[in-house]
Amino acid sequence: IEGKGRGVVATKAFGRGDFVVEYAGDLIDTKMAKDREAKYAEDPSTGCYMYYFKYRNKTYCVDATAESGRLGRLINHSAKHKNLMTRSISAGGLPRLILVAARDIQPGEELQYDYGDRSKASLESHPWLAC
Repeated sequence: IEGKGRGVVATKAFGRGDFVVEYAGDLIDTKMAKDREAKYAEDPSTGCYMYYFKYRNKTYCVDATAESGRLGRLINHSAKHKNLMTRSISAGGLPRLILVAARDIQPGEELQYDYGDRSKASLESHPWLAC
């Protein structure tokens, strides 16, 4: 997608609250996540596709940095024009992170959600997070 790199466009309509895609990757604890973030920071070309979330009073991270055929990792950020929102669910006794439609979505619309990161360091490195 021009100006953004990769992205995902809806090929069918979704109603508000519909499941759209799983944000899939390695489910890890915060210690391992911080270790991986430090490693990824050593090579800026690697990128970092990590999402922290709470499930049953515990913080988890889904690390989707490794290239895969999973579309959730390719969905772009927008705080102002988001049409998806994250939800945590249980599947097989493990927490999973999914993206559901925040409003009705039409075919041809770019799928976007708010990454939620507003830390000073992140905004300095990635000013587009404020958009």
